[in-house]
Amino acid sequence: MADPRPPSSADRVLRAAARIFGRAGYSGATLAAVAREAGVSPGLLRRSFDSKAELLLSAQRATFRQLHQRIVERARHGERGLDSALDALDGMWGSVRELRAGAPFLVELLSLADRDDPTGERLRTFFHESTTLLEDGIRHTFADDLGALALPPGRMAVVIRVLLQGLVVELARARTPEDFAAIDQSYSDMRELFRRFVLAQDTEPLPAAEPIPLPW
Repeated sequence: MADPRPPSSADRVLRAAARIFGRAGYSGATLAAVAREAGVSPGLLRRSFDSKAELLLSAQRATFRQLHQRIVERARHGERGLDSALDALDGMWGSVRELRAGAPFLVELLSLADRDDPTGERLRTFFHESTTLLEDGIRHTFADDLGALALPPGRMAVVIRVLLQGLVVELARARTPEDFAAIDQSYSDMRELFRRFVLAQDTEPLPAAEPIPLPW
């Protein structure tokens, strides 16, 4: 059921930011344009967000939280299982696809996660929160089939997050309609693999694994 309350100024700002970044990209978006779109004063916007980078990250965080809330509500009303999981996956991909014009900056921003400064800390917090929300969404969606999952919810959440981030990298490199069509096909292939293998079916679920040391 839709929330009858009007959106707060913060909600309006974050929704407007997602639309502006999606249309204009990071370099073309301005805080003034976001303020106009949201119907708030530029001063209020600047008091709430120090920079466009913080605003973009906040818009992504808000989208993930909204998707998570939608997943939880659907599960509480009995909409669980594979079909609901695929709908949720489509929702996550849709939110990423809408910000395609801002993808190059998102890739640059994500590369700063190891920095020991406020930007790095915010990014690490974002990674942790998004993975936690994904894990919780998986637990709600597959509440009746947790024992049949091919991967434990926490590990599955990491895989989904990493795959979506990989698609962001591909979006940042895309230039032509053919490029975007190929990326959409990659998402469709990922979705099909998820559909086929998210549940272990006749095979044993993968055992818990020790972390594998990487060569870099």
